[in-house]
Amino acid sequence: MITVTELPAFHCFVLDMDGTVVDTAPDIARSANRTLAELGLPQLPYETVASYIGGGVPKLMERCLAERADQYMKQAVPLFMSLYDAEPAALSTLYPGVLDTIRTISDRGGLIGICTQKPEALAHKILDALGVGSYVKHLVGPESVTHRKPHPEPVVKVLTGLGSTAADAIFVGDTASDLQAASAAGVVACAVTYGYGSEQSLRAESPTYVIDDFEDLLTSVAVR
Repeated sequence: MITVTELPAFHCFVLDMDGTVVDTAPDIARSANRTLAELGLPQLPYETVASYIGGGVPKLMERCLAERADQYMKQAVPLFMSLYDAEPAALSTLYPGVLDTIRTISDRGGLIGICTQKPEALAHKILDALGVGSYVKHLVGPESVTHRKPHPEPVVKVLTGLGSTAADAIFVGDTASDLQAASAAGVVACAVTYGYGSEQSLRAESPTYVIDDFEDLLTSVAVR
């Protein structure tokens, strides 16, 4: 049996947010459908909107609008953001095991960073509402970088903000773009299978670790 002291150990834990730490799909789907309704367009099933999550709000609304994107995108994105910002955490929840695992990492001296496609103020608002904001020592959203994931820049920016290096870090995410960003930044990657990316697409990126529950993270690696 492998003991905790024999596990690969990391000081910096960089986490994607949507689909990894927080199940934000219910609030995102509600705001997307409210946006469509405001524009006089048909609403979409929850499962459809949830399948469109990933890559930021412009990508989400482009997918929701489909062939109407050229006509409505300029209105849709700011309208969605206004509706979503008003109630970003009404229906969202932490995934099982997230709070206890993040608390354990922090208690053992590890650093938590968030690398997200969500605007930073909004991300902080959601994390604070769900009780984990105080554990996050640095958060990077799209407004702080020139290139979004899968480019390595957001991951490197989080590491810089934490005073860490790629060798000290592990990145945990639920989409192929998360894993690609981690790999490009030279950071060990861990995929979670419960989020918004398909398990097939995640395994195609050959992450070092694949976990089915967030709490499994600390049975795979240790904190140093």
